[in-house]
Amino acid sequence: MIDIRIKTLSVSQLNLYIKRLIQADPILHMVQVGGEVSNCTYHSSGHVYFSLKDENSRIRCVMFRQQVQLQSFRMKDGMRVTVSGAVSLYERDGQYQIIATHVEETGLGDWFLAFQKLKEKLDKEGLMDASQKKTLPPFPENIGIITSQSGAALQDFLTVLKRRWPIAKLYLFPAQVQGEQAPSSLTAAVNIAATHPLDLILLGRGGGSVEELWAFNSESLAYAIARSPIPVVTGIGHETDFTIADFVADQRANTPTAAAELAVPDHILLERQLNQLVTRLKRSTNERIERHRHQLDNLYHSTPLRSPRSFLEERQQALDMVQHRMITHIKGTLREHQMVLQHKGEQLNQLSPLNVLGRGYAFVRDQSDNMIATIQQVKTAETVCVQLHDGHFQAQVTNVEKTSKE
Repeated sequence: MIDIRIKTLSVSQLNLYIKRLIQADPILHMVQVGGEVSNCTYHSSGHVYFSLKDENSRIRCVMFRQQVQLQSFRMKDGMRVTVSGAVSLYERDGQYQIIATHVEETGLGDWFLAFQKLKEKLDKEGLMDASQKKTLPPFPENIGIITSQSGAALQDFLTVLKRRWPIAKLYLFPAQVQGEQAPSSLTAAVNIAATHPLDLILLGRGGGSVEELWAFNSESLAYAIARSPIPVVTGIGHETDFTIADFVADQRANTPTAAAELAVPDHILLERQLNQLVTRLKRSTNERIERHRHQLDNLYHSTPLRSPRSFLEERQQALDMVQHRMITHIKGTLREHQMVLQHKGEQLNQLSPLNVLGRGYAFVRDQSDNMIATIQQVKTAETVCVQLHDGHFQAQVTNVEKTSKE
């Protein structure tokens, strides 16, 4: 029996061998492959990393900076393109890839078109309307978590929630987050969670390719989120990943960790703020007490309390002075008015008819006591009354003579 011994290779040696086999194949040296761009990333180095996929498979691609600078457009997820380049193997990871030298845009991919069509439909139905979004509770006590029971997202949720808000009660509603059954599994989990007395629902998973996150673009999941009476916060994938669930949810966060941080307050920060408020309240209360104590001390040592008789005597003296000033003022005012009245009386006396009579004049009245001012009021044989300054007498008219005016 022939003993055949196979040489043991290291991983690096095997990957290098496979790479040389691929490079030696003339067909793989220059290929053109059509597909839809997925997970496209423009690196700070200038290189572009992306995947090319169809309905069944995908392959990784890289375009180095020198070739990227020659491109006339910027690649985005969902574009349908034709990639020209060589197939190679990345030795470190043992994965084969296309090293692209040229990319030509041919349209939009089927997945991207389906995503846009569903997004426009749900938007027209109002599922993405900001006015329909529910407000997150400031201090949730019961939180539901919807994610894979074995995924890293669950650990992210739990770590952040326990650190920031340990008083919350957490309820897990496990669901598949990837694969054909994932959309129905996620939808069912949201519907079940919505029937529980929860304050908040966290929905998410870790990062992945567009295909791996596609379950969150489910139409049934979108309707389940919109119908939920409980606010839903999503944390799906990475910062640049957006799904239909994100647009319909009440709040969207970049990652599961960010979603958990958005959902609950930080109890340490709240405790610090509360302590600051308590300190300010104590300081304000003490200052007010001290101010009133000082006012009370001033009042206690004031004259009315220290010597009430002296205080009353001073006030009585002040009252007497006010009374004296008032009486003096009133007397002075009366005296001024009396002098004015006397002067007015003298003026009236000078104008009095009786005063005129005292100088030898008289006035005459008829029997009806009417003043006679003209000769025409007098008739012969008529009796008249003559008033002097010290009395009056009656006289009979014996002759009426009218003075002529020349």
